[in-house]
Formats: sequence, structure tokens, C-alpha cells
Amino acid sequence: MKVGATAMAEGPIELLTRARAGETEALGELCALYRNYLRMVVRTGLGPRLRERLELSDVVQEALVEVVRQFPQFTGQNEAALVGWLRRLVGQKLADLGRFHSRTKRAGGVAAVPLDAPWDGGRAEKGGDGGGGGRLLDMLALSQTSPSEVVSRRELIVLLADALAALPEGEADVLWLYHAEGLSFETIGERVGLSRKSVRGVWARGLKRLKRSLEGPPGGSLRYDDDPAG
Repeated sequence: MKVGATAMAEGPIELLTRARAGETEALGELCALYRNYLRMVVRTGLGPRLRERLELSDVVQEALVEVVRQFPQFTGQNEAALVGWLRRLVGQKLADLGRFHSRTKRAGGVAAVPLDAPWDGGRAEKGGDGGGGGRLLDMLALSQTSPSEVVSRRELIVLLADALAALPEGEADVLWLYHAEGLSFETIGERVGLSRKSVRGVWARGLKRLKRSLEGPPGGSLRYDDDPAG
């Protein structure tokens, strides 16, 4: 899903300034800019059992409504602060849903990683690729139309969510949990009900698909080790 040209041209800080000045349209564009990010955090945070009970789009929409309602309370000055604030709002929403559907807790209905924790760029799986998360984000940076201009004012975690929006849901979820949340293949398997080997296979397929979508001008043909050891 691509955001509007206006949002991309202005960037989040410009939209944030306009929204704080009372421009409703700017706040709407700001929400659209982070819809893919919110969708990924919600989808992977709900867990498979809770997703059987709830419509993902409804939960995302409720999160966006909460963003609009609480926006006057946000005092951050950069995108990192905004992303952290959005993550906390989603965390609160998922916690409320987890308590309401308490029977899903043992089935992974609540995210295994605290949603208000700072994002650390993806922790490599022990015995795994030794920094694949960072290299994936390098790919994202190189794939942008104007890397030095765009990435300097965008959080790569948000760009990752946008890039994953075009992938099949299962592959996108595994890539997100591994590279963004820093979970091991084994832990991901426990959450999605697959073996470690199966998760690793899904990850490899998704990574190749994502790599193909990021290759080409202006970043050129990117070399990337698709297959971590172990």
C-alpha cells in the first residue's frame, strides 16, 4: 500500500506540524502514512487465535481512532518519538483485547515482546545470520528513490512495514517478527503454530520475494545473503 504523494513529499515532521496547527487533513495524511506500520504491529501482536475472533481491519481502525483522539497529548518532536507513541497506543489496545479474550493468552494472543519497548533494529537469532536485520534495513535504505533525503527523515522500521505490505501475509508476518521484533525462528514457530524448519522456509521465501521488489534502480542489484547458517 502506497501513501499519498503529499505525505511522501512533506514527510512526517511537516505533517505533524500542520496537524498540531489544527489541520484535520494533515492528521488524516499522518495516519495514512503509518497505517502499514500499525497493521503489522496489530497483526503480529494479536496472535493466530485472537485473529480468529476479531477482524484485523476493525482493530486497526480502532487504533487509528485512538491515535486521532489522543493526538493532542503527543508532545514528541521527531518520527522516532511518534513511532514509539503509536506502538504504545497499539500495545494498550492489544492488552485490553487480551484481557477481554483471556482464554487466548496461552495461545499467543498477547505479543511476546513488549510493544512499548524501543526497537533495536532486530536481534539476530543465536547461531543465525549474525545481523540479518541490519542488512535488510540497508537494503531498504538503498532502495529508496533518494536514500540520503528520504531515509534521513524516515524511520526504517516504518519503511519495512510499507515494503512488507505487498508480500503474502504469512511471509510478511515471519519477516516482521524476525527482523523487527527480533524473535528467533523457534519462538516465531511457537506463535504461529509451525516448526522451526517451516518458519525458516517461509522466511527464506519471503526474503527472496522482498529482495526482488527492492532490487533495481536506483539502488541497483543488491547482494544479500539469503540463507543464515544454522
